[in-house]
Formats: sequence, C-alpha cells, structure tokens
Amino acid sequence: MEKDEVIVQDIINGAKKLMQQYGLKKTTMEDIAKAAGKSKSTLYYYFKDKEEIFDKVINLEIDEFFNAVNTAVNKQTDAISMLKTYVVTKIKTLREKINLYRFAVENDLEGRINQEFTKLRNRYDNEEKKLISSILTKGVETNLFKKEIIQETDVLSELLVSCIRGVEMDIIAHNKNKTLAEKADLLVEMLIKGMGK
Repeated sequence: MEKDEVIVQDIINGAKKLMQQYGLKKTTMEDIAKAAGKSKSTLYYYFKDKEEIFDKVINLEIDEFFNAVNTAVNKQTDAISMLKTYVVTKIKTLREKINLYRFAVENDLEGRINQEFTKLRNRYDNEEKKLISSILTKGVETNLFKKEIIQETDVLSELLVSCIRGVEMDIIAHNKNKTLAEKADLLVEMLIKGMGK
C-alpha cells in the first residue's frame, strides 16, 4: 500500500469510529485528526471537509457490505441456500453496521449527505438485483424454481430488493425486526413456496 493510501486509510478508520459513536454533526475535523493520529493540515490535504470524509466512509462501507453478501451467497451450491444466505447475511451485516447507517438517515434527511447516500444505495440496489436475478435463473436451470418465473426475473429481483429494503429501513429507522435474521428460514420458505416446484 502506498504512503498516501495508508494515510487516507488511517483517516477513514479514525472517522468511522467517531461517526458511528457520535454522529457527523458532533464529529469535528480536529476529532478525526486526533483519532487518526494526524494533523488537521494533513486531513485538509486529502479531504476538503468532514462531509467528504463521510462520503468516503460510506462508499467503502457499502462496497464492503455488498462484497460480504456476494461472497457468502457465492459459497452456496444451490439457489435456495443462496437465497437464504442473501437474506441472512444482508440483515446480519446491516445490524453490525447499524449505527453508521442510522446516523446517516437520521442526521441529514434533506441534505447533501442523504443525496450521496441515496446515490450509493441506487448503485448497490442495481448490484443486488443482478445478484438475485442470477440466483433465480440458477434456481430455474436446476429445477428448484418454476420455469414460468424466468420471464419475470427482472421484476421479481426488483420486488425482492424492495422488500428487503423495507426491512432494512425498519431496522435502521425504527429498530424493528431484531430477530428477523434468525427467522430467515421462514421468510425464504414463504418465497420458495411461491417460486418452487
């Protein structure tokens, strides 16, 4: 890793902890500099303000989030296990990162940060739709799911992403569905009853 990359990573790591603990509004550039073990001038050399640092934190977190889900899903061998793993990993990973997402939603509902967050979520939604579509296609090809759904994989993928997004918002904004990850079998069973043979 290059020296600049190491410095940026130190800043990101320091900022992430503070933002998760105190939120963006209460976190200052001076706080981040102390947490990262850098001077304020070093922070301003790499980032114009704390909002830009936050954008970087969220970008990296969302990439990490999707990679964790994608890796877990691709370790499974059949479409039903992949679908279950998708739901469980997504909700468990979300719960691990809940403070970061919660403050992003709560602290800036109308501002620039929320716009950036929405843009990132849209990118992530598209990646998720592709992932779910590949699971559904595999399920049809291996005779686990009805052949009829192959014409509707795009619509079904979008619906599933929207359903899980609703669960995510309930967890983030309203602290609901604490035990949903443990009940993923039930959720997947209901889905499979509609699509399975």
